[in-house]
Amino acid sequence: MKKLLITIWLTFLCFMLMGNVHAWEIPPYLRINSGARMWFSNLQGDLIQPNRSKIDFSDALGLSTERLAWEIFGSLRIDNIHVFRFRAEPFTKYESSNGSYQAIRDFRFGYDLDFFMSPQILFGGNIEVSALSLETNVSDAIVGGITYNYNEKRTRAVPLLGLHGTFFPVMDSIALRPQFSSRFGWWNYESLESWDWEIAAAVDIPINRLWTWGLSGGFRFWHNKMKREVDTVDLNRNGFFLETTLLF
Repeated sequence: MKKLLITIWLTFLCFMLMGNVHAWEIPPYLRINSGARMWFSNLQGDLIQPNRSKIDFSDALGLSTERLAWEIFGSLRIDNIHVFRFRAEPFTKYESSNGSYQAIRDFRFGYDLDFFMSPQILFGGNIEVSALSLETNVSDAIVGGITYNYNEKRTRAVPLLGLHGTFFPVMDSIALRPQFSSRFGWWNYESLESWDWEIAAAVDIPINRLWTWGLSGGFRFWHNKMKREVDTVDLNRNGFFLETTLLF
């Protein structure tokens, strides 16, 4: 399925390269951006018990660690340098055959300050707060001769501070505006540890003077370590993603 989606995306991209519209004609007053992302995620991590035993998601729980995670997002740019963002991962569940699972919900609100902008480079700082919900069901997990059975859930506000940047190479001979971007967010304080970074390559495809369609692909790494009532959940997710956006 992954190979099929990537093949379709690359085929369509090659077709659009032969178009006769130019992204350089996009007006400077683009303000609204929304879209969806497919993230081919891979889960790793442990559930750290009070006795310091670790229940591994793959070995001890037997979770199927590869899942397609869906996200929706939107942003609003104001006064050219201020960007307010929203991103939501409504529900992703990694399951095993014996009833164990790890469920994740993530709703984020963020703000970007683009303090350096040129025709080719955009660079700035960002802050965001995530309403992160982690629910774990442990069923007959045996570690160190002890059998664990419990359900633990916690929702917590997770702040992130970071940087972002985008490079727009000047390529007048093609019908698209290519770009390369990266974003990084980090937090580590007391019982909460989190970082999230990604790199991506994208193209903007002008539809008309007001609307632009964007296609993007990249790699993302996501980490969260959170103390709960029964345990401490230590999660890592990484994988490639494909993204489509519509800009006005």
